[in-house]
Amino acid sequence: MRIRIALLGLLASVLTAGLLLFDTPLANANCREFPQSVTPECVAQNLAEEQARQNAYERQRLQDLIDAENRAKEQAARDYAANGSRPCSVYPASITPECAAENLAFEKSKQAEADEQRKVDLEKANEAAKAQAELEYIRNGSRPCTLYPASTTPACVAENLEYETKRQVAALAQSKAEQLAAEKRALKQAKDDYIRNGSRPCSIYPASITPECAAENLKFEEIKKIEIAALTAARLDSDKSLITTTDDNGSLLVVSDIPKGVNLLNTKVRLVNSKGKLIDAGEIRYDSSGRAYFVFDKQVGKGNYRIELSIPKKKAATIAVRL
Repeated sequence: MRIRIALLGLLASVLTAGLLLFDTPLANANCREFPQSVTPECVAQNLAEEQARQNAYERQRLQDLIDAENRAKEQAARDYAANGSRPCSVYPASITPECAAENLAFEKSKQAEADEQRKVDLEKANEAAKAQAELEYIRNGSRPCTLYPASTTPACVAENLEYETKRQVAALAQSKAEQLAAEKRALKQAKDDYIRNGSRPCSIYPASITPECAAENLKFEEIKKIEIAALTAARLDSDKSLITTTDDNGSLLVVSDIPKGVNLLNTKVRLVNSKGKLIDAGEIRYDSSGRAYFVFDKQVGKGNYRIELSIPKKKAATIAVRL
């Protein structure tokens, strides 16, 4: 019972203190507004607040003076070090006759050092300019007529004109050669793309956008989609380099490492049996990643076969296949 009474008393005292804390600010909240501000309580409160503000302002002013003095001392120390840590560089010693003479000698020595540094910088600049001039001289054919004042003589003017004419002719020839090389690369790329697309005229613009070709291209892409779906499923079942499977159209599909020396863009492919008899002349097609695969449309039974890849001016390379 005593513990309960003590707790109730403690709770009552806390609630009373809380009410007092909340009542006090509310009672003095409007001491800045008339007529509340002229009451004795508000006058005292406002005077106390103003005195506190002035005290804070004075403390800040004194701190600012101390900070300014410290900054001045730090700057003086830096200036002292920059002036050779000489007592004569510091006021008021600096204005004495002895220090005036010392300071004058010090300034003369600094000026002499500055003059010497300028000479060094000028020599470095001259050496850099000379090196640049030598590079320009070599770049211009190591010709004396490229150098002033020889370059302004009538003989050199004529020579420089002839040299510049030859240079422009050579540059034009180089530009034409580069253009021809670019056109040659573009033609080869177009030929390669044509072969990769089954050597079909409908794969080439502008024929490719005609209604007839649009239908043919759609059919061709549908066939490839069926083939690639079959190859994708076969790859999931085997991680070997040689994969054989058939698609939904009954075509035999083969993926294999290509023998060394074989360029598929210049190769004919055919399937022969173990006795060398031709079974089917196939096609080389490419999936979306650019990997080649072989397609043979004729129905092929089980047994040993060879895929022959013709190589210009060489015997055919072969890939052994067992179905």
